Amino acid sequence: MRLKPGSFAWLVAHDLRQSWRAFASLFGDMARVRIALVIGAAILALHLVAWPVALWIGAMEDGPAGSAALSAYTASGAIFVLPWIIAQSMTATTRALYGRGDLDLLFASPISARVVLGARALVMAIDAIASVATLLLPLANVNALAGHPHWLAIYPALLASGLFGSGLGLGLALALFLLVGPKRTRLVSQVAATLVGASFVLGVQGFNLLPAPTRAWVLRAFAAPESASAATALDLLWLPVRAASGEPGAILAWLLLGVIVFAAATLAFGERFAAAAILSAGAPVAGGRERKARAFRASLGATLRAKERRLVWRDPWLMSQMLLQIVYTLPVGVILWRNGGVTGSVGLAFTPTIVVISAQLAGSLAWVALSGEDAPEFLATAPVTRGQIERRKIEAIALPIALLLGAPILAVTIASPWSGLCATLFSLGAGASAALINLWRQSPSRKSMVLRRHSQSKLVGLIEHLLSILWAVAACTAILRSWTVLIPVALIAFTLWLNRPRSQSARKFSPSTAA
Repeated sequence: MRLKPGSFAWLVAHDLRQSWRAFASLFGDMARVRIALVIGAAILALHLVAWPVALWIGAMEDGPAGSAALSAYTASGAIFVLPWIIAQSMTATTRALYGRGDLDLLFASPISARVVLGARALVMAIDAIASVATLLLPLANVNALAGHPHWLAIYPALLASGLFGSGLGLGLALALFLLVGPKRTRLVSQVAATLVGASFVLGVQGFNLLPAPTRAWVLRAFAAPESASAATALDLLWLPVRAASGEPGAILAWLLLGVIVFAAATLAFGERFAAAAILSAGAPVAGGRERKARAFRASLGATLRAKERRLVWRDPWLMSQMLLQIVYTLPVGVILWRNGGVTGSVGLAFTPTIVVISAQLAGSLAWVALSGEDAPEFLATAPVTRGQIERRKIEAIALPIALLLGAPILAVTIASPWSGLCATLFSLGAGASAALINLWRQSPSRKSMVLRRHSQSKLVGLIEHLLSILWAVAACTAILRSWTVLIPVALIAFTLWLNRPRSQSARKFSPSTAA
């Protein structure tokens, strides 16, 4: 059936085609048949992995506390899925505003802005649903095959969650645009989306840090209501949980609420989205001030370092990913501290976490500065050697890492000066080794590939992870004042020696070596 050009369905099909092409590009020039086979194999593998988990959940559900166990599982899934979808929608909306693409052409055509926004928002919702469906739907399918068909209610519940979360995320992103303006929205929205997406992890850790009486009070206050009266705020909070549990009335109510929120967001923000897209393209902003031009710095090193740092600060998506690494890694230290660990000390719990974060940040920033260079031809014309440029690039990433890790290291130092000293020294070592590996084994690509940089070289990813683990182990043994610290340090030195460049020549920075 041929769709009418300019219609809602036609725009949805167009945006879905664009999403598929972006996904297929991850497989390179692989044929469609082979891509389908890979996807089919991945789906089968996910179902095989979900089988023992489903059997364990089924045994718990069939036990004496069956309904309570089911509510706990579905509630955990809901408080993970909803923030994730909202964050995905906020990020996708911000990218649509600043990435431009075909928005200029669409808004110049005789198509309603609400139709354009509705189609794009629906595809955003589908993309967000797909990102969590790969984990949830195999579990639902296997549970249904194991004799619990009510788990199939996850399908409509997930659809409703996608519509609800996408509508809410769209509204939040545009509200931030109106609140802070087009110049700051990219960074603010990306950071806000990161925090929203990580709210599940942060909320669980924050709950675990509460005193036992407070945790008990919170559990009583937010306990599932005995009847689905839909008359109180608590009933509405448990609506997606009841829908995922298979209650027919809750499924219909949750679907209806998701459609209403999604439709309201697209209808209310259609014209505002078009106006925001025009402003984000560089149109004059009322009350805006022009940035004053700054002269070049006298020192070559200072100029190159300033250039690299400015590129990092100007990339909100990159900054949000750096923040995401910290947000998802720090709770590991909280878990170790709360569970006692070896000594139950703050230093022993958080120092290895800080060391691992230092290695992750240094590896990502070094890859962006060295392998993600956008203007290799321009640098090739500079009267400096490649070694000078690379050295300044490595120096430039030190300041962002120091700013991000300064507060955690200070907190550890206050709790334990010796642990703080170990955290400082071993973080420096971990960051330096990760930067050296990315210097010695460069893999030129676009900056947007930073999270998938290890797909280009599995060996570099393996070496980075090995070094970060060894540095964390060395930090722990150093805090315990054990001589065995020499073992991981020796392994680190041996690993770096194996990966060292075989020749050191001060040659010109050329496009053939940088891109």
